[in-house]
Amino acid sequence: MLYDWANSAYATIVLAGFFPIIYAEYFASSIIDSERTLYLGVSNSIASIILILIAPIFGLLSDKFSNKKIFLIIFALLSILSTSLLSIISQDSYVIASIFFSISLLGFMMSNVFYDSMLLNFNSQKYDSISSVGYALGYLGGGLAFVISLLFLYFQSDSTLELIYSKKIVFLFASFWWLLFMIPLLLFWEEDKRIPHTTTLFDTFNEIKLDKTIFYFLIAYWIYIDGVDTVIRMAINYGLTIGFDSTDLLIALLVTQFVAFPGTLLISWLSSIYSCERAIVGCLITYLIISVLAYYLDTILEFYLIASLIGLVQGGIQALSRSYFARLIPNNKHSEYFGIYNMLGKFAALLGPLLVGLITFLTNDPRIGMLSISIFFILGIILFVHSKK
Repeated sequence: MLYDWANSAYATIVLAGFFPIIYAEYFASSIIDSERTLYLGVSNSIASIILILIAPIFGLLSDKFSNKKIFLIIFALLSILSTSLLSIISQDSYVIASIFFSISLLGFMMSNVFYDSMLLNFNSQKYDSISSVGYALGYLGGGLAFVISLLFLYFQSDSTLELIYSKKIVFLFASFWWLLFMIPLLLFWEEDKRIPHTTTLFDTFNEIKLDKTIFYFLIAYWIYIDGVDTVIRMAINYGLTIGFDSTDLLIALLVTQFVAFPGTLLISWLSSIYSCERAIVGCLITYLIISVLAYYLDTILEFYLIASLIGLVQGGIQALSRSYFARLIPNNKHSEYFGIYNMLGKFAALLGPLLVGLITFLTNDPRIGMLSISIFFILGIILFVHSKK
């Protein structure tokens, strides 16, 4: 749970918050909005393509050697290092910035493959609560790190130091936060040493194909998590393109973070009453409503309302999807199956930002680009319900 607190500084400060703004105002200030949106979408998608290729392989290796922690450390440090290097990239170097951002995102996503699989070391009856509290603490920790970053920049607003007035110092802060709070996991996590197995990647895919419950759930997850990830990654850029001030957008992100803490716990509580499946469907319906509201968005107050709705369900859909899938996984194949789980999730993240970027670029209308996300929630609901039949 504390590791979620640690790496959520990256998710909040870099991925969802400051990078899109610094990219727009500093790294890519010399290009037009629609072109910038396309490049930002491509940067997200490149990291997802690489993850698609390597996540199942590294997941298989992790299970083979019964060592999740070493792979988590490798990819976490890759992300921390590349995030730190974003602080030294000069103005209008959007190509280099895009490359380092893609590397940092790849490391972040890959480390989560092994972090997610650690859930299976616990009793299955605790999956929902552990997963949900982990996500809730992540949003709280990410939100706290975000507030500290905002306060520092506010009180140093008159600084003439480029690292500060360009806001690039937040990349160093996010890296330090992540490194500091991951130390307890590194020191105290005890690997569950299971008997290594010799399954090949081809065998794993065949096993999943034969298990209809897992197969149809993964297809549903692949579709609906696309919309979730795309909202997280593209919301700030969307607000900028329709004319909102960056300060107001950062406040909206802060609203999302702190609503997500009780929201995730609320969704977990509802799942214990009405079932995990119904809670997931309820979250997806809420996201469908959000995507439609975003199309008609006019005022910053409406943006805050949408930010609150996102916070209400964002942690819940992520936590319950993870714990729901964890119950379906065979013994001794934790990282292997979660590698495929994350692969599908990030393959969706490949399509979503790219779709929003392309439609925005082709129509020159960011509203249509954001509305296109709704198709993923509609299909996700249909497929998830079908997976239970």
